[in-house]
Amino acid sequence: LTPEFFTGNGDFLVNADELQLGTMQDGSTLHDVHLPPWAKHPRDFIRKNRKALESDYVSAHLPAWIDLIFGCKQKGQAALQADNL
Repeated sequence: LTPEFFTGNGDFLVNADELQLGTMQDGSTLHDVHLPPWAKHPRDFIRKNRKALESDYVSAHLPAWIDLIFGCKQKGQAALQADNL
């Protein structure tokens, strides 16, 4: 994820310029990003993402994530055992 998902006010999630972003397979037009049900609005989405990122759980599991993405569990037997293929 990019820093925009954790900082700012969420403007990047809103199509404020009314750009023509195309249509979906069902014919509906694309506009703003559809937020998950737990986010009331873009600022709430950013605030909750930041809160999760700064949580004790994420801090405790960050080394394991680094191993999966950048470290010893990227490939080979370690990646296979970590379901990281």
